[in-house]
Amino acid sequence: KQWYQRRVRVALFAKKPELFDVYHRGFSNQVDKWEVNPVDRIIEYITSRGDDQVVADFGCGDAKIARTLKNAVFSFDLVKCNEHVIVANSSKVPLGDKSVDIAVFCLSLMGVDFKDYIREARRVLRSKGTLCVAEVVSRIPDLDAFIAGVEELGFKMLHKSEP
Repeated sequence: KQWYQRRVRVALFAKKPELFDVYHRGFSNQVDKWEVNPVDRIIEYITSRGDDQVVADFGCGDAKIARTLKNAVFSFDLVKCNEHVIVANSSKVPLGDKSVDIAVFCLSLMGVDFKDYIREARRVLRSKGTLCVAEVVSRIPDLDAFIAGVEELGFKMLHKSEP
């Protein structure tokens, strides 16, 4: 349960950054076994919108979106694992209000304080911006309550899919 508290992850990775690498290696091994990698679907979606779309990738991991697309992509995570990553907590990123077209959370809403992350996405998204969320359903105890919580923060569900 502590892992899902932002302050615990921030403190742990600050004290032992090598644990971030261990976490992401295990995560990559797991994702490699899936039929569909959700980040690939998000990349397809962004590509369909055009390379003029500005993207904020919250909890980006290895910044695959930025490494793949020509778009301006701001990739945020707790540890900088490559030149694309900006070290920032997803609840407070160094972007101006209404500065991006697409905000992405791909397998990165694991915190109990996920609403803080969604509020931050709301702040940086332009008025007709899009929030893309891909998450493992098993990490969300009540999917309907999760969707309702996101909608309470000013978003509307336009599309829901499973692999």
